[in-house]
Amino acid sequence: MSKDKEVETDQEPGVAHPRETYGFTGHEAAEAALAEAFAGTRMHHAWLLAGPKGVGKATLAYRFARRALGAAPSGPRALDVDPEDPVARRIASGAHGDIFTLRRGLNDRGKPRSEITVDEARGLVSFFNLKPAEGGWRVAIVDVVDDLNRNAANAILKTLEEPPPKTVLLLACHAPGAVLATIRSRCRRLDLRPLTEDEVRAAVASARGGPVDDAAVRFAGGRPGRAIALAAADVGAINDAMQAAFAAAPREGARAFLKTMFARTGDKAQYLAIFLEIARAWLRRGALSGLGVPSPHAQDTVDVARVATPERAHQFARAYEALLQVERETEGLDMDPVQAFGRASRILEAAVA
Repeated sequence: MSKDKEVETDQEPGVAHPRETYGFTGHEAAEAALAEAFAGTRMHHAWLLAGPKGVGKATLAYRFARRALGAAPSGPRALDVDPEDPVARRIASGAHGDIFTLRRGLNDRGKPRSEITVDEARGLVSFFNLKPAEGGWRVAIVDVVDDLNRNAANAILKTLEEPPPKTVLLLACHAPGAVLATIRSRCRRLDLRPLTEDEVRAAVASARGGPVDDAAVRFAGGRPGRAIALAAADVGAINDAMQAAFAAAPREGARAFLKTMFARTGDKAQYLAIFLEIARAWLRRGALSGLGVPSPHAQDTVDVARVATPERAHQFARAYEALLQVERETEGLDMDPVQAFGRASRILEAAVA
């Protein structure tokens, strides 16, 4: 498997790639189902690993791939292996000939494409048309099936319908309801559900060491991968700056939010993504507060009730949807993050006016 050196489109910023991740918190039942099926006589050839982004689907897929391709078991869980195992090391370095990962490639400007193309999907078909490099099992990971455009999805259907012997396809999926029924019907589905905050905290502590950022755990919504990425981006400081901006917005308008971006150095696109995530969380809390539902988090420092009313609840809900549209356009059109940030700031200004 070759991999893009500049950008790993299936990797969260600040988080180890799933093929290099060995710790795994939660999801015991899903892991046991994979391990038991592989140990038995009727291993299903295709698995749909369903769950929200960052919950651990790709990490589980690579855990299975290591064992299927011959890494020795080592640890209390069924798919634990030693990171120094020769098979594990070759998978981590992208040097094992019997594993293939289908993911979004890069466009002519070196930016991640918004979808997996049919040409990329044909690479998976070609992989399975070859003989195994080492005479054993072969594993393909699709990360994620949601990114397949229609032609790409159709391109992998024949492999799903008529898989070669001793092959396994693991299709990570954020929204299984949106996947082609012809793909879903050929897969065994495993659901990976959000973890508890205690489990997320344990996962972050294991991955990063040291104290765990409460804001990262809270905003992750039960997704350990997202929590690790948020902690790496210092989401606590970003949250504090945004809380102050929300409080100042009735006086300063969009400028209160714009100041938070220009006060920070580093990757503007990453900051925009986190900003939109926190802003939507605030709008959601504001909408619920306007409808009489209190926030479950004592850590919320913005007095949402001060600006939330039943009438404004609908205004917040519309702003929430508008921010989702900004996010979609930013990803799909390769929009400049500063331009997108300006649009988001004006949306928030109107919401709290």
